[in-house]
Amino acid sequence: MKVFLLRHGRSEGNELGLFQGKLDYPLSQEGRRQAERAADFLKNLNLSKVYSSPQKRALETAKVVAERLGLPLEVDGRLREISYGILEGRRHEEVLAWEAYRRWLEDPVRNPLEGVEDLFEAQRRVADFLKDLSEDRALVVTHGGIIRVALCTVGGIPLSSLWRFSVGNCSLSGLELESLDPPRGKIRFVNLPTEGLP
Repeated sequence: MKVFLLRHGRSEGNELGLFQGKLDYPLSQEGRRQAERAADFLKNLNLSKVYSSPQKRALETAKVVAERLGLPLEVDGRLREISYGILEGRRHEEVLAWEAYRRWLEDPVRNPLEGVEDLFEAQRRVADFLKDLSEDRALVVTHGGIIRVALCTVGGIPLSSLWRFSVGNCSLSGLELESLDPPRGKIRFVNLPTEGLP
């Protein structure tokens, strides 16, 4: 079973350089354009259905894609972003000097930050979502943290390596699931731009 993971378009929170997590920023004007270009990019993939996080930045992206491609859309709370605790609402530049932040990036399992969602809990909800998938070639519109968790889960990669993946706004990643319980398979590609190569 093939599954395609699309990160949401650029949000107003991204424009401000903020950690968003459960904060609910809508798409920026550029993010809406990215979603439109992503829909054009995706039109030849013969997608079956679109699933989305309920958060505005993902749902707005998913609605653009689903409408343009004439696909059914289902919202699933298990696709919401990881809660980033003390990072939420802070600028990325602000926390770069934190020693605790640098250790968290190096190994988020052994060096958790205050209030950040337990990564094993995030992995459980991602695995539960993947186990429930019944459509081949589904598009899942979600968030950078959740896409990284899905890559680790399906690829059998330790969550301590979570931040080794780069996942840009409106980038596409592809999985091929060989089993659903637990969800395991191949990572076909990661962070493919949907609006032309940089």
